Amino acid sequence: MNDIFSSTRFLNYVKLHIGENRKKLLQWVLAIAGLMIFVAVIYPLIKGTYTFPEPGEDPMWLKEMSMFWAFLFFLVMSTAASSFIAYDSKLKRITALSFPASTFEKFLTYLLIYGIGTYVIYFIAMICADYLRVCIAPIYAAPGCTIEPMPLKYFFSFGEGLTFVTEDGSAVINKNKLVACMAAFSGLITLQAFFFLMASIWPKATFRKGFLSLIGISIGFNTILFISFNLALKIYGNVWMFRFGNMFRHLDQYITFEGFITSGYIIAIVLSIGMYVLAYYRFKEMESIERW
Repeated sequence: MNDIFSSTRFLNYVKLHIGENRKKLLQWVLAIAGLMIFVAVIYPLIKGTYTFPEPGEDPMWLKEMSMFWAFLFFLVMSTAASSFIAYDSKLKRITALSFPASTFEKFLTYLLIYGIGTYVIYFIAMICADYLRVCIAPIYAAPGCTIEPMPLKYFFSFGEGLTFVTEDGSAVINKNKLVACMAAFSGLITLQAFFFLMASIWPKATFRKGFLSLIGISIGFNTILFISFNLALKIYGNVWMFRFGNMFRHLDQYITFEGFITSGYIIAIVLSIGMYVLAYYRFKEMESIERW
């Protein structure tokens, strides 16, 4: 018998967790769908987006992209912060601890529902809301308005795409867009892992405590960086500042652009995996403490 993972036990615990928290999970799904519909369907009606015909792409694409990205960050943080709601009350905690499933199976359940499940529900709701806008907008839009569904590549590439065509017809990578994409995706997975870790530490009021912790870490990091910079400036003077600034102005001499992008992703992935591992051991410790 495998005490670490069993597909039968795992699926049974997934069903149990969804069944016990169905009301809260349903509220999240309805909240996601409602906000998506507001952004995609009601917002252009209120703002009069389709009042006058505009040449080119659908004028709602850029607005949708901005609001959808902002909402995705908030949603990922809030759902990750709720990963351990099975331990936020005594009755739920007793039920979770008494169910015949390993710590790993329970942890994997929370990661599946509040991690992967968040993206699945989000993108389904986003696509459905966008197509609903395309169906409803022609009713009130002025004749000649461009009304089309927003392509997913427009969303993931922040609008204009990751490449542009030069005068000689060759495609060139848009470095600014690629850096923005790297920052967005890296920040997204890192923040999700961070709030997942915070949920394992504080099952109750996780979002508030995690957000305050994030602010504290940011202030502490920037304070240390500021003190270190000023200390180096006092010791080595303007010569060091010149060399430091010159290094960043000629960063391509030290690392290629592709290397910079790859390094950013690797750092984000390593940090995320590290925080998930810490969350697992903290959850394992929490189960042992609560059980005995």
